Amino acid sequence: MHPHDAPDLLRRARPDTPPDRAALDLDRIVRDGYRARRRSLAVLGAATSAGIASVAAVLALAVSGPPPADADPMRDGAVAGGAGDSAMSGYPFEPDEEFGTAAERSRIGEAAAAAFGDLIAESGLLGGSEPELDFGAVQTPGNYGQTWLRSFAVQLQSEGGDEEVVLRIESLLPGGWTPEPGPATDQVFPQHLISAAGAPWYEDADWTDELTTTELDDGRVMHVVDHECAFEAAVAYPNGTGLRASWDMGCGRPAPEHPVALEDFTAAVEAMPEFDFDTTGLAPVGDLVDVPVGWTYDPDWDAGAQAGVDATADAARAALEAARPGAYLGEGVPVQIGDSIYGAAVTRTYVASGEYPAEHGDVGFDLRYLLPGGWLPGIADPPGSGPYPVACQDGFTCTQTTDDDGTTWAVAESEEDPGEMEVVRFDPDGWAVGLRAASEIALDAGALADLLRAMPAPVYDTGEVPTVPAE
Repeated sequence: MHPHDAPDLLRRARPDTPPDRAALDLDRIVRDGYRARRRSLAVLGAATSAGIASVAAVLALAVSGPPPADADPMRDGAVAGGAGDSAMSGYPFEPDEEFGTAAERSRIGEAAAAAFGDLIAESGLLGGSEPELDFGAVQTPGNYGQTWLRSFAVQLQSEGGDEEVVLRIESLLPGGWTPEPGPATDQVFPQHLISAAGAPWYEDADWTDELTTTELDDGRVMHVVDHECAFEAAVAYPNGTGLRASWDMGCGRPAPEHPVALEDFTAAVEAMPEFDFDTTGLAPVGDLVDVPVGWTYDPDWDAGAQAGVDATADAARAALEAARPGAYLGEGVPVQIGDSIYGAAVTRTYVASGEYPAEHGDVGFDLRYLLPGGWLPGIADPPGSGPYPVACQDGFTCTQTTDDDGTTWAVAESEEDPGEMEVVRFDPDGWAVGLRAASEIALDAGALADLLRAMPAPVYDTGEVPTVPAE
């Protein structure tokens, strides 16, 4: 097997391999993909793993520091006003995904164990084991990464090690969301606590059910959806915090697993108290850049896109070999960069790795195509570059230019290593193609740009465009 058959770009996405320093914001997007802690965070009963064979799935899963460990999350002035005050607010991106305090997470875990403990035991979810609900920090992009939402979440899988999550509980900090039901996707801002139509939160579901809303005596508002094979509930608290919970009894499977009664599930959700969180860093978002509607995760897209990926790779390979005789380009892979859950915003990409001979040595590279939707041409400063695919990392000099025909170019050159460089071409038709190159010899931005000029447009269904669900 040629060494580039398994793209280096994908290798860097493995959770057990630290990402290389990068100028192109691939590493940020991959890091954002690790926010799939929404899917694998604190999963009890089975460990997740990811090797080369499952790397594409891992990818599909992209500042103020956190308060001191002994900070008091209940201190005066730490909590924003009501939900109406915080809906158009958000947090800065936290590169290490470490925010909040151990005391906050512990209080949520203790409350959740008390509220859901009987339900977990009676359903046999953990085989009689005592639940240890260790909540972890989760960041979710708001308006395609122009701001960030924060929450603490935990997931439980069955004792048998089934990969499907049965119980998921998420406690939301104020900021970036509204208690009003609406489209349950990352495409909108502020985001909605729950779908008004009971839209499928379960990624393989094809049903919707009626949502019911109850105003409780203490000012809480509770929303519930009965999917028969699963239950979903959300609570908006008077102080602007929120809660989401779901229980999957085997949607899409022949027989129910770990069944519970709807009234028992809703009673557990209702038993969860209101929390006062440390909202340090929460601030109004101000003016947001208008971003083209992006895609949401589609479990069927990869298989359907493979023909377009193959055609694109074949054309790119021919162009590369014509420009650089003796060049090699490996097989292409379709990758949805983002969370692999219903409603998560993703960037649709084609990726491949290759190598070409130069006068004084070989040049290895990663080739990436970005399909239109959910991003804008440009360079941004990390951490968290928002809708711009290129982040200028420390130690790089970055420039952006625009040709007379509307083509935008982004170049990121390492200040320490002349053999490391990124060049990205943003086509006026809305797609982009980029090269991340590494070599023992000094690289020339103009030479990489010439290669990108020779690259063909990606093959994809131009008639398919992303849309936001009605509700």
